[in-house]
Amino acid sequence: MLDINNISKYFKRGSKVFTALSDVSLKIEKGDYVSVSGSSGSGKSTLLNLIGGLIRPDSGEILYKGESIFDQNAKYLNSYRKENIGFIFQQFHLMPYLTVIENIKLSCYQKSHYDSINEYLEKCLLVNIKDKYPSDLSVGEKQRAAFIRAIISDPELLLADEPTGNLDPQNSSILMSLIEDFNKKGGTVVLVSHDPSVVNHSNLNVKIELGRILNGDEVS
Repeated sequence: MLDINNISKYFKRGSKVFTALSDVSLKIEKGDYVSVSGSSGSGKSTLLNLIGGLIRPDSGEILYKGESIFDQNAKYLNSYRKENIGFIFQQFHLMPYLTVIENIKLSCYQKSHYDSINEYLEKCLLVNIKDKYPSDLSVGEKQRAAFIRAIISDPELLLADEPTGNLDPQNSSILMSLIEDFNKKGGTVVLVSHDPSVVNHSNLNVKIELGRILNGDEVS
């Protein structure tokens, strides 16, 4: 489904150039659950942002179903993100002036997506607070709301950047179960985390250090 071929990405800070990723290649099949681990600054989040089309590589290509996502126009790239990808971030990124259900509806681009909202609210134990604003929610509730927003449009690919970073063990376990359910239903997951336990949920563990993939091991 995704072919990442010889991707490199550099960032300039003042007069210095930093290598975020260097000649990275990776193949992700439909239905894979990929965990990406590595130390802070190793390039994990950069890889996720490139897959999501949020930033462009300096060299190399990313193919989605055989088509290079960065060789297309801006309209294609916007559709690629909207129709195929769900994002979960450590900082939630919920709109503070919208309620839980209004935040979720932001990701509904087809009428049929609205039909699943109540089902997910019940599954994530958010029915009773669907009309509350993010400032009234606990950290765990915010992340579960962000999860629903990410998958409500039935994306093929879920990109999760340190989704349990701000959660206690109980809420981490709940969120990881929700992500695992998404994968079991056929969704593809790429999850970046410092937490070594995420490997237990994945079928492919990718380790990155200093912008290079050290290995891509299948998890037995």
